[in-house]
Amino acid sequence: MIRTLHLLLLIFFLSTGLGLAQEHMTCGVATGFPPYQFAIDGEPAGFDVDVAKAVCARLDASARFEQGEWDNVVSMLLFGRIDMVVGMEVNTFRHEYFEFSTPYAKRHDVVFVSANSTVTSVEDLFGLIITGDRHSFVELLWKKEGIHHKIRIMQAKTKEDSMDLLARGETTAAIMPLEVGKYLAKQRGLKIRVLMSPDPGSEVAIALRKGQPELLKRINEALLEMQTDGELSALSRKWFSNTTTQRQE
Repeated sequence: MIRTLHLLLLIFFLSTGLGLAQEHMTCGVATGFPPYQFAIDGEPAGFDVDVAKAVCARLDASARFEQGEWDNVVSMLLFGRIDMVVGMEVNTFRHEYFEFSTPYAKRHDVVFVSANSTVTSVEDLFGLIITGDRHSFVELLWKKEGIHHKIRIMQAKTKEDSMDLLARGETTAAIMPLEVGKYLAKQRGLKIRVLMSPDPGSEVAIALRKGQPELLKRINEALLEMQTDGELSALSRKWFSNTTTQRQE
């Protein structure tokens, strides 16, 4: 009887181990945020997606993706419908709801204008319409400087819409992350330049629900390995090295 019990326990632990080797992690990613998070032929793609795949592989898990509008993705994590969200910018407000991995990248908000634009300074934007995200670093900076009321910031539905408006001349400038703007402009054959780049950068990490210290530890270990062996650098070159733009001096 004891031998039988030991055998059953051994089978249980072996099968559990096999199950862990085949488990999956459900990762939340947004749409319309290339080259970080977007879709190619209906499949999730981008820098953050590749980071998630690499981290999951180091955890002996397969990565499954839930892709949608950013607010919906964040809500899915909050209510436990997914395991993680990749590519979330770390801030004090979000720390109240989520745990964050070691940051693996930074994003920088900049102001883009068309390469042939006559705009050369922020003052040239006074009285004009530009597009940009709500509460971006640039908008908060302008509020701090007391000039935000002089510039009308119109929120476009997507980053693509914002770049299309700039391309058609319907807006004078667009605020968005540097690499996103460069990617979208290249897609459209649009020549752009950076009018200003005041953002020191927002740290980007993997977000988890609170109360998962072991999973957080394993993810941090995976990210450290990726940093050490050069995989993070390789992914950065893959997604960011093929886009160029002119920079305003």
